[in-house]
Amino acid sequence: MKSNYKRLGDYISPVDIRNKDLAIDRLLGVSISKTFIESIANTVGTDFSNYKVVKRNQFAYGPVTSRNGDKISVALLNEDECIISSSYSVFKVNDENRLSPNYLMLWFNRPEFDRYARYMSHGSVREIFSWDDMCDVELPVPSIEEQNEIVAAYKTIDNRIALKKKINDNLAA
Repeated sequence: MKSNYKRLGDYISPVDIRNKDLAIDRLLGVSISKTFIESIANTVGTDFSNYKVVKRNQFAYGPVTSRNGDKISVALLNEDECIISSSYSVFKVNDENRLSPNYLMLWFNRPEFDRYARYMSHGSVREIFSWDDMCDVELPVPSIEEQNEIVAAYKTIDNRIALKKKINDNLAA
């Protein structure tokens, strides 16, 4: 382990809240593009009481990595709560003054994370990147101020790229 790298498991904890009272009906999934997406599943007659609740600033990931190509499905919820299939794992950052959820999501978006997760997945027919595997991920954890600066710089660049793409699309049209 590099000297400035920390074990992710020291910063996160699992969340397992079920939709027992059926209070939430917004069903989402997690894509390999690392976002929450509207579910396309046929849910007629489905009992949503065992589905997991995800709240703002919580993560969900699919531990089964088999048919995902080279990516692991993981996403940060930046909007109102939703429910997801019980096959996903949900977790939160324990102390957002030590680790920013947005900084962690940037780490998950790195191709190096996907390569690591695929390499560490185990099993024959259904490869799994378990909760313990997720906790064993090592990443640099600078001060919260530096994390916020990194996130802000990334968002600025990302917004500029989106604007340039929009300009190019308009020019092409």
